[in-house]
Formats: sequence, C-alpha cells, structure tokens
Amino acid sequence: MTDPALTVERVLTDDLREWLTSTLRFPVLAVLTGDGAPNQSVMWFDLDPDRPDTILMNTKVGRAKERFLRRDPRISLAFEEELTWVALQGRAELDDDRERSMADILALARRYGSSGKEFAGQQRMTFRMRVEKVIRHD
Repeated sequence: MTDPALTVERVLTDDLREWLTSTLRFPVLAVLTGDGAPNQSVMWFDLDPDRPDTILMNTKVGRAKERFLRRDPRISLAFEEELTWVALQGRAELDDDRERSMADILALARRYGSSGKEFAGQQRMTFRMRVEKVIRHD
C-alpha cells in the first residue's frame, strides 16, 4: 500500500469497535440502485451484541433503500472523524420480523436520544451488515 495511514482488515477489531461506539456516530450507508448507481443515506446504527462482525440498522418498509437491499445486498458504511475514517464493506441480511424490527428501531432511538414516538404505527425492517472488509485511515 502506498499510504502508511491506511490499513485493510477482514474483521472489526476490539479497538475499532470501541472507536465506533465511543461517541455517537452517524455513518453514511451506500447501497446500489437498480441501474448500479450508489445511493447514500445517513443512518443510525449499533453493533450487534451477539455477532462481533455485524452492524445493525433499520429502515421503514417501502423506502427505496429496502427495495435496493432486496435486489442487491452489497453495502458499505463510512464513518469519519475529521481525517480519521473507516469504510466497512459487506452484505445486508434482512430481517422481516416486524415486532423485532420495531423493538430494534426503538432501541436505536434510545441510543440516539429520541423517544421513538415518531415510529409509532410504522412497519420497520431491520438489516444487519456482516462486515467482510474494513478499510481504515488513521
């Protein structure tokens, strides 16, 4: 590699997991549209407590993001803190259990300082990103 500040790994290390959760971060999710163009969204996230290399996110059923994920599960997430950044690549695993997905969005809302009232009556879908590649710039 030509940049000594750049590292590539296949797993979320303990120190990276700490960096991801040490402050409230808003990663940018990229999914692929029907014509292959990237589509980006700022997301709430959490680390899956039962799967060390998995990121948990949630979306409203019917959004373009859901349709894109059903067509092509390849995704990436970018996190930044000034000139330090981390890009995660992987695949989305969709969870269509509406009750569990509502519980997930309410837990994310608490994590991000919201009451979660804005999600009342919505149908939600949780998706988990199984991390396959970590690109880090420190």
